[in-house]
Amino acid sequence: MKLNKIFNTLSLAAVALIATACQDTDAQYEIPVVGAPEYVSITPNESGVMLFGDKVIKVKFDKKVNFMTKNTNKITLNGVPVKKALVLGADSVLTIYADVSFSKTQNLIIPAGLITGSQGDAYNKDINVTWTVKDLPSNKATEMTQKLGWGWNLGNHFDTSNMNYGYWDGVESADIAPFEKLVAAGAKTVRIPVTWTIHMDENNVIDAAYLDEVKGVVDKAIAAGLNVILNTHHDSFETEIGNAALVPATAEKYEALITTLWTQIATKFANYGDQLIFETFNEVHAGDDWSTGSDAQFAMLNNWNQIAINAIRSTGGNNATRWIGISGYAANIDLTIAHLTIPADDHVMVGVHCYDPYAFCLHPMNDDGSAAVNSWGHNADAKKSVSGANEEYIIAQLYKLRTAYIEKGIPCYLGEYGCVWQSTESANAFRKYYLEFYCRAAHLAGIPMFVWDNNVKTSGNEANGYIDHANGAWLNDSETVVPMMVKACTDNSYYDFDTIWTHSPAAE
Repeated sequence: MKLNKIFNTLSLAAVALIATACQDTDAQYEIPVVGAPEYVSITPNESGVMLFGDKVIKVKFDKKVNFMTKNTNKITLNGVPVKKALVLGADSVLTIYADVSFSKTQNLIIPAGLITGSQGDAYNKDINVTWTVKDLPSNKATEMTQKLGWGWNLGNHFDTSNMNYGYWDGVESADIAPFEKLVAAGAKTVRIPVTWTIHMDENNVIDAAYLDEVKGVVDKAIAAGLNVILNTHHDSFETEIGNAALVPATAEKYEALITTLWTQIATKFANYGDQLIFETFNEVHAGDDWSTGSDAQFAMLNNWNQIAINAIRSTGGNNATRWIGISGYAANIDLTIAHLTIPADDHVMVGVHCYDPYAFCLHPMNDDGSAAVNSWGHNADAKKSVSGANEEYIIAQLYKLRTAYIEKGIPCYLGEYGCVWQSTESANAFRKYYLEFYCRAAHLAGIPMFVWDNNVKTSGNEANGYIDHANGAWLNDSETVVPMMVKACTDNSYYDFDTIWTHSPAAE
């Protein structure tokens, strides 16, 4: 009886011990319930924009996720399956590669159930994200866009820096005929580049006859109905900013020159109305450095712009409120956005230049006359085009200007662009496509633009002739190309990028 009681006691203790051991084991190896992942954010975010081209979209969740690549075609952008979707390693981000269309609105849909967590629990809601390119704001920047519209450069007429007195365009007297022809085609503005310093005496006084000659051409353009942008172009200080930034005496010399130069120009035109706009400089850069510059040079150019503005404003009359264009280093888009300081002035605009891609737009021929770069865009010959400078690049460059200036109420214009006339029908078809696409992209960005015309009537490198500077006759195919550019730059209703895209020529 006693032995049996002891045995029973021991048995109960053993059971209790086993039970305790089991409880400890369960506690040690219990699998936690993680739950389904939750959607957190997307890049680009919904308040941003999704511009045309190949884009990477990153969808972030609150925990590590899994995605079966066979489900990629279930994810759509504007109703079209995306190109690729995957989770890179053990990550909480789904990376999507998509081909973004030209539409102002982009819509991404990731259906429920495609994204799972570590235990297979799925995110059970659709992810539906829309990006929209907003309409241009109504401000003084877009008012100037409407005023300036599409325009033209009287290039290489007065901007003749290596001649004591002469005309690179071969025309001694620019008449009113080109201006009237441009107005009939829909142009609103002419930019008149002028070199002044070679027409100044030892006391920095501008030759009166030369000043009158420039005034006469300005008068003809205004009489024809055009706005006029008048600048300094190829003057002695244009490539000397590097030296001015290093040598105080040189800086003082050019500051004094800029002051006296702009005081004389502004005084001559003080009573002109708002059809006349001044532009302080052209493409100020150091020596042959077109693409880098330095902090000291950027600061010096900001100072020069302010000195020119001060000189203009000091002359009074309509110059007290006249619009003035300023530019950054080499008039380069990226360097201007990064380094140009906007003066505290209610009537200042930003001018930039862009001939991208340079090899296609200005220098498409080899030295022996053979074609080096004769196509552009999505249908271009990969061996005879510039990689990375296609439609997507152009839109992105111009949209930078919209974001930096137009949307902030600062007028901005493309003072120079263009594409040379080439020697083959195929190359000129790509040229026409480029010019139309570029102008339409500028319209989306709210940027007025003025084509460069140097009156060259042949084909090949630097052949930028559109209209004869002497008599207004169309050069090459400009009778159709100029109205096409005007329409692309100014029309608010008739077509969008898809129409242009489908008309792209194909490489031979």
